[in-house]
Amino acid sequence: MGAEEHKRKAPKKFKFAVITVSDTASRGEKEDKSGKFLIEELEKAGHERVYYAVVPDEKIAIIGAVVEAFRAGAEVLVTSGGTGIASRDVTIESIRPLLDKELTGFGEVFRLLSYEEIGTAVVMTRATAGIIRSSGRTMAVFCLPGSLGAARTGIKIILKEAGHVLKHGRE
Repeated sequence: MGAEEHKRKAPKKFKFAVITVSDTASRGEKEDKSGKFLIEELEKAGHERVYYAVVPDEKIAIIGAVVEAFRAGAEVLVTSGGTGIASRDVTIESIRPLLDKELTGFGEVFRLLSYEEIGTAVVMTRATAGIIRSSGRTMAVFCLPGSLGAARTGIKIILKEAGHVLKHGRE
């Protein structure tokens, strides 16, 4: 069975969560433009939002929000922020241990598309994806950088592949 046939059999609609990881946005010092954009695009595509949070760049806050998203019934989780190399960028370190499978190809494709937009600065991102399995359920997780440009680039991939990832993650 080819990739296109797999995609045809994949879920067309899903419940989603968005978590923005940002010290300044969590304190209300800046607007969460990226998170709001991701929600808007996912809802426009017909998906149902079940959870949204803005948390500081703190491991326990991030993990807690991921657990809450799962408990809320999210099948797809998109995070925005905390994927760089600054000392406060701990999204990947917080989420990676929760992943049952990591999808390194997501980060590779994200960086390829981002390179066309921002050039070699793309080496600073650690965008990744994977799946979390628990209680007989699967949640696909996509971790994006916090910029609006990154959200625009990432959502294109996510909208095309999230259902496909869910299909295989549930197998």
